Amino acid sequence: MQLELKRLARKHRIAPPPSVPTAPLPPVDGDWIFEGLAAPATIDSERTKFAAECWMPVRQNIPLLYRHGRLAGEVLEVRTTDKGLHVRALVRDNEAKQCTHFSVAATIHGYQLREVNNRESFHAVITCAALDEITLTNAPANPAAVVLHRYRQSAAVEFYDIVKRGIICAQGVVAALRVMNAAQVAPPQTVAGPDKRSACDLAGSRPTPVKAPTRPRPKTEFRTLVDAINATSGQVQ
Repeated sequence: MQLELKRLARKHRIAPPPSVPTAPLPPVDGDWIFEGLAAPATIDSERTKFAAECWMPVRQNIPLLYRHGRLAGEVLEVRTTDKGLHVRALVRDNEAKQCTHFSVAATIHGYQLREVNNRESFHAVITCAALDEITLTNAPANPAAVVLHRYRQSAAVEFYDIVKRGIICAQGVVAALRVMNAAQVAPPQTVAGPDKRSACDLAGSRPTPVKAPTRPRPKTEFRTLVDAINATSGQVQ
């Protein structure tokens, strides 16, 4: 994609735009929360636009970096909106806390070139991308990727984030236990091997079956009448 954009720039005799860094923010102490559009759905200085709906499902643990280099903190939330990719991040690095803009690194899976014959407005629209990292910088590729909100992390916000991560961790543990329980099988049963004695030995070794004692059946009314008649007949004889 970048090679095709460079080819179009040479065709239209357009030089790459100069990078003009922004003035850093005043230094601050402690951990801070930064919010804003990391990838606005607008054309940047490199004539590239991330479509609002281009993002694949965002994986867990997206790194937050300072100028695409060292770790600057932690990404707390990433969500897609009709205006672009919105991010909320916890920033711990002192130099990163002075940055005014976001930027992203992504793996491009699909794009389209637009208005290739128009010298002023040719650009590439990214239609499918996987987010790899989010960075804080003062030299953004997209001037619209500005940090909209910056505030000190409060105890309430910290508690909310801890609880949220705890719930996610607990859900993972429950899912793992369900998988383990489903994978369990009944223990193997020991099957006795065939008896190697002869048929004669087996016949002689079998115990004599003992019949269970039989209980007398209760007399019915008819049987009682018959016994009474027989008894009377005996007395008459």
